[in-house]
Amino acid sequence: MENWINYLTVTLLTVALFGLILADSRRITVIAYGVVVLLLFSINIQFWSFGFALSKLLTGIMAMLILALTPTEETNVTSINPGTGRIFNIVSFGFCIILVLFTINRTSGFLAIELDQSIPALLILLCGFILLGISQESYRIIIGLLTVLIGFEVLYSAIEQSLLINGLLTAVELLIALVGSYLLTPINEGEEE
Repeated sequence: MENWINYLTVTLLTVALFGLILADSRRITVIAYGVVVLLLFSINIQFWSFGFALSKLLTGIMAMLILALTPTEETNVTSINPGTGRIFNIVSFGFCIILVLFTINRTSGFLAIELDQSIPALLILLCGFILLGISQESYRIIIGLLTVLIGFEVLYSAIEQSLLINGLLTAVELLIALVGSYLLTPINEGEEE
């Protein structure tokens, strides 16, 4: 990595991604996702223009706020089993970290982007895939989709600088949050008719 502060940023990002995978409440999920978006902004500001990086930050925060402010039914079922499920999540994300560390030089060379961008993007992308693969709860699946999308945005925006394409990716992120908010809204008894 070129900048020494990115070692600290990637370490904090990895901890926040662990928090996102292991979160058992909406509040912890919102905090972990917000930390991921903020740390990603601190990395993106080094490579992109300020306006472009700020737009990605605001889009991520808006998407999370849309989902956080959605009224939901209170359920007592958690999506993660207390023992075995948490261990499986930790081990699976640990394998993803090992995969990223062993393949990062070839991946960065293939994509022709800096290590400072490719390591966080791949970690976020793989964390999103884990969330999509292990989640049974709709809220966590939508968070997984948003996580995959922000990881992909970092990789794709490093390659393609078109504002139209990146604007469309931003619109897709907000659309996923809006559709997720609609799907998570509970149906009242009077509205079923």
